[in-house]
Amino acid sequence: MKKVSSIIAASALMLSLSYISSFAAAQPKNTVKKAPMKEWTFAVFLNADNNLDRFGYEDEEEMCRVGSNETVNVLALIDRERSGAQIDYIDKGRITKIKDMGELDMGDYKELVKFCKFIKENYPAKHYMIGIWNHGSGWKAKTDKNVVRGISYDDSSNNHITTNELTIATKLCAEALGQKIDVINMDACLMGMVEVAYAIKDNCDYFVGSEEVEAGKGTPYDDVLNGLKPGTTPRDFANHWVNAYAKSYQNGSQGRDDSTQSAIDLSKVNGLIDALDGFSKAMMSGKYYEKVTSAISKTVKFEYPENIDLLHFMKNFKPLVKDDSSVITAIEKVETAAKAAIINSKTTARNPDVNRYKDCEGIAVYMPQRLTIEPNYLDLNFSKNTLWDNMIITLRSQRDVRVAVYSAYKGDFKEMKKAISEAKKNPRSQYARSMLRELNYAAYTQNQIPAKHKQEFDKLFKELKSAIQAK
Repeated sequence: MKKVSSIIAASALMLSLSYISSFAAAQPKNTVKKAPMKEWTFAVFLNADNNLDRFGYEDEEEMCRVGSNETVNVLALIDRERSGAQIDYIDKGRITKIKDMGELDMGDYKELVKFCKFIKENYPAKHYMIGIWNHGSGWKAKTDKNVVRGISYDDSSNNHITTNELTIATKLCAEALGQKIDVINMDACLMGMVEVAYAIKDNCDYFVGSEEVEAGKGTPYDDVLNGLKPGTTPRDFANHWVNAYAKSYQNGSQGRDDSTQSAIDLSKVNGLIDALDGFSKAMMSGKYYEKVTSAISKTVKFEYPENIDLLHFMKNFKPLVKDDSSVITAIEKVETAAKAAIINSKTTARNPDVNRYKDCEGIAVYMPQRLTIEPNYLDLNFSKNTLWDNMIITLRSQRDVRVAVYSAYKGDFKEMKKAISEAKKNPRSQYARSMLRELNYAAYTQNQIPAKHKQEFDKLFKELKSAIQAK
């Protein structure tokens, strides 16, 4: 989730944990009783089996201030750091443990699916809000050296839910519920990305999350639950969520802190993807890498600086290509599609006079300043099914080919040899293919290679071409 630096006083926290435990501990192990159909079931997959343990019950206490009523069921599957998991039913002023789950691997998406099946069987509703509570970091997978990008990290199992697994999980959850998830919230850091929205778009209606690292207190669950009234639609609730979240960090229930929060209409994401593909094609049709990197340098970045605000980037890039009508059209299509998808976006700042997120407009995207794409990014379904990664690789190759051509002009072919080596390892390498295309243009259309180096260049060019064509 969450930036652990934002913490309430330890003594107050211990009191609140004692308050909640007094309700949960007195209950029998399993007290599940099928509830009647309600308008909403609000259920949180609360993975506190990590260094966020103390925030878990704090957030349950916030839910407890509002609790279930005739309109809504409020539940949490909570797994703590030094004990097993349990499912709690939360009323106003009372938390009841209704099922003892033992030790769970909350980093296994199958546990989320099981939770949704339990909800459907025991707490059916017209609308479902499913929350995933934990650390988050966007799209990346976990490596052996460090934990980066994904969600629901379980320190006991060293497992987590990857972005691609979110697609599988939400599909199976929707099947279990018999309908799409009406609102999915990721009470976790850095999840408000195009890549994440793409992963869940077919199985959920609305997505609420943060572009940036969340403060330790995360979602103000009492403020959010107060918005669930009879007749509240999923869109209205997602919109309210963002407003309540921002208000809580503007000297509200959470104090004052930096925050970003936005709600995405996932039915509009396909339109955004089409627009991004159009923009990617425009970028790959010309020489734009210098202008792109210039725009990135001025764009709002987040905890991972390769995450940038999409619309702020477009705003910064637009003046740099003002005389290129085809690119301007592509930018405007992205702007229109993104604004249609983002139904609400708000930011707050610890110092209201210095809000570094004021230019954020609600959704981030991966765009590294140096255009060096990370290998794991290519494993994303988003990358496999869109042109965004192709565009980044092409822009990088434009930068690299400039170095390669300049070096070849001086008789230095080190960059070309590097491309050949990569092509031999992976003949389908988009980078090597882009390099071949750009070198072909520079050498044989623009005639930029001096005659004294042309023979060596031709030899290496043929070698690169042959490596790419190898099967």
